[in-house]
Amino acid sequence: RSVGYGARCPLGDDAVLDAVRAGRARLGAGGRLVVRESGTEPLIRVMAEGGDEALVAEIVSDIAAAIERTA
Repeated sequence: RSVGYGARCPLGDDAVLDAVRAGRARLGAGGRLVVRESGTEPLIRVMAEGGDEALVAEIVSDIAAAIERTA
């Protein structure tokens, strides 16, 4: 999922970092989470993989919501 932001990239925000840490912990060793800034647009890309599709969707949604609240 891609999430837009304004003038300042919110990846360094404590709430976003906490959401990413929580997502990684919830996924555990069986999953993968990538959160990165787009190189061409003011977007944060949130990508996750794991065995539980519902859990992956919830984690991506939680991180996207944290980004949207700070953007």
